Amino acid sequence: MTTVVESLPTAYRAVFTEVIADKDADLLAALLSRETPSREERVAVMNIMSTEFAHHLRPDDEPTDRGRDIDNALGAFLLRWPIEHD
Repeated sequence: MTTVVESLPTAYRAVFTEVIADKDADLLAALLSRETPSREERVAVMNIMSTEFAHHLRPDDEPTDRGRDIDNALGAFLLRWPIEHD
């Protein structure tokens, strides 16, 4: 079995894991134990990563290197597991 986190590109796993672990350890545990995230987990990841991204913007609203890494990790996650609209 390949977990949600293991399914992400190697370049983004560390930042993804760090951000999610810092904000919601239970969510990270769930993502490390299953192959596909639920819709609720997808929304939670998007909210956590988006909020963290916003904390890594320069005064000119350009992202820092960390912000770009977070954005890229979120993008990879959402490309793999898009959030379907009701």
